[in-house]
Amino acid sequence: MPQLPPLKIGRLTINPPLILAPMAGISHSPFRRLVAGFKSPGLFFSEMLSARHLPYDVKKKSLWLQSSALEHPMAWQIVAPNPEEAALGAAHLTQAEIIDLNLACPAPNIARRRAGGHLLSDLKLTDSIIKAVRQAAPRAMTVKIRLGKKPDLLFLRELAAIIEENGVDAITLHPRLTTEKLKRRARWEYIGHLKTMVKIPVIGNGDVNSREDCLKMTAQTGCDGVMIGRAAVRRPWIFAEIGGTEQEISPEFLLRTYEELFNEIINFFPPRMAIGRIKEFTWHFSTNLKFGHRLAARLQSLKDLEACRDFIRKNFITAC
Repeated sequence: MPQLPPLKIGRLTINPPLILAPMAGISHSPFRRLVAGFKSPGLFFSEMLSARHLPYDVKKKSLWLQSSALEHPMAWQIVAPNPEEAALGAAHLTQAEIIDLNLACPAPNIARRRAGGHLLSDLKLTDSIIKAVRQAAPRAMTVKIRLGKKPDLLFLRELAAIIEENGVDAITLHPRLTTEKLKRRARWEYIGHLKTMVKIPVIGNGDVNSREDCLKMTAQTGCDGVMIGRAAVRRPWIFAEIGGTEQEISPEFLLRTYEELFNEIINFFPPRMAIGRIKEFTWHFSTNLKFGHRLAARLQSLKDLEACRDFIRKNFITAC
């Protein structure tokens, strides 16, 4: 694969310019370390963090704020509905190398708080929130966006100008509407449009499922970096593959990988939290198995970790 040039975000060099996306229920330290065990991306992300809860989370040393030396460099993503909460949260992330503001999440619970992707319907408020984060935390800052309510180049240009004029160091575009789920094709052409609108780096996100997809996105859009989310959950070795290392996939390999994360999760989280993270990961990872959907569906009904472990040991290989 051709060597992708490093990406600069503020003073940080992201090399390779490949980024592990923030994903609710997934982007915790055990999963990030699993990915790093195959090959680290150039940049890791936290899960999306509620800015208003960060003062408490920092004080209590929340698990969501834990990371290891393997997970470096790290971007910490915050979500907030107003400038006050955004500034408060950003100011408490004193360990952050990069702070990312989420202007993309379409989840109903985030929309009800008028945060995430909802903010794209109010660019004046969006402007004030970006300003607040930029002033509260004098470190590298990125913003993740969607296209808004409809594909509109004039809107994208106005939004891009607000982001760039506020001194943001890079933009990630997930080119779907805020009303669209992941089954809708990502409109990569809008990543290319955005690239012509700004001088700061543009990171593309959406529908990158292989080394070939990564090459196509960079070639078609001219983007400076590529963010990968769900494909990395299904295949945590994807960054190694993009780097040119072919992975031999066997039932035994898949089971070892699954059990490695299972054990890391139960050693990191208390049981009531661990079981939910295991079930979430299983939905995605089971797509590698011939009868994976059945396996994942049956796992969801189990109530404790020992039952989950026993079920996997008895059924995983036969589901391949």
